Amino acid sequence: MKMLLRMPWYVPQIVLILLFMLTTGSGMLFAQQAGGAPRGTRGQGTIEVRVASPLPRESPWGRTLERIAAEWSRITNRQVTMRALHGGTEGGEGRMHLSLASNNIQAAIFTSFGLSDIYPAILTFSSPFLIRTKAELNVVMNELQSDIEAELNSGDYFMVAWSKAGFVNVFSRDPVFTPDDLRRMRIASNAEAGSMNAVFSTMGFQVVETEWVDVGPKIATGAVAAIYQSPAAVAALQLHSRMRNMLALNLAPILGGIVINQTTWRRIGELNPNYQAELLRATRRIAAEFDDSMERTINDAILAMQRDGLVVNTPTPEQEQLWFADIDRAMPALVGESYDRALYQRINEILTRYRSGS
Repeated sequence: MKMLLRMPWYVPQIVLILLFMLTTGSGMLFAQQAGGAPRGTRGQGTIEVRVASPLPRESPWGRTLERIAAEWSRITNRQVTMRALHGGTEGGEGRMHLSLASNNIQAAIFTSFGLSDIYPAILTFSSPFLIRTKAELNVVMNELQSDIEAELNSGDYFMVAWSKAGFVNVFSRDPVFTPDDLRRMRIASNAEAGSMNAVFSTMGFQVVETEWVDVGPKIATGAVAAIYQSPAAVAALQLHSRMRNMLALNLAPILGGIVINQTTWRRIGELNPNYQAELLRATRRIAAEFDDSMERTINDAILAMQRDGLVVNTPTPEQEQLWFADIDRAMPALVGESYDRALYQRINEILTRYRSGS
């Protein structure tokens, strides 16, 4: 199993930093070791799931997790309870994976890219400039969600709800409107952001492999002049004090989900045949409300940075097409390697129909 510490650097820090400093969110995974009786089980008629979270209890996501736990307890008349272990008491994501494997904990909150350990094709949704707006993401998910869930649910896990954590944008020292503008700059990226780095390299960009802790210093010294990141993350870390320009073109969405393993899901159904449907409705409702708060957070972050001097650069339709043409030239070498070919084609077909109005 891949260690989540090796994920692209723009994803985990959104979760670990933003949810504490702002009101943002990301996908979470509820996963339990498939074999053996869960250590969290209190008795024959009850199930307790220990949920490890790297986030503080008083963060927005910590409060949301407590809200989900309260709903599950209420719906099941306390037959199913969640005990949240907040604040990273179980260690980082890599450590939580080990704890899950040894069944020291029964559940954990991971970033959205953790979902790719269960369903690798999910990374296709983050192909640069494939899905460009929230409306497009909703259209794609509305059409593909049931098929993806059927594939996921046929294995060891069950998809309870999805979470949309916004989009990644390009921030830069000097204005960027076209691909050639960005090619003149060195772009900070992590060595483990394999698929994104492959796209940028294929498109002729200068990628500088940078650990997250070194991003700020490298920006300050001029070693890099651009980054791709969530606007909320840039605001939280005050990176816009030097990266004074934002390209108003969404690079890629961040998609996550709530997943529970089939062993636990079946046991919940055995307690009461109505529990699964009721828990599903409640959790998806809370997830949708949290997504709405995430959108407001990102908009507020951009407005706050603009008041502090950030310039949002909106490309013309002709300049937008330069980006899309560049990515179209790069993707044939990457589809089937970095991204799932069948899913990429299906998403493309859906978006082609949507953009044409048919």
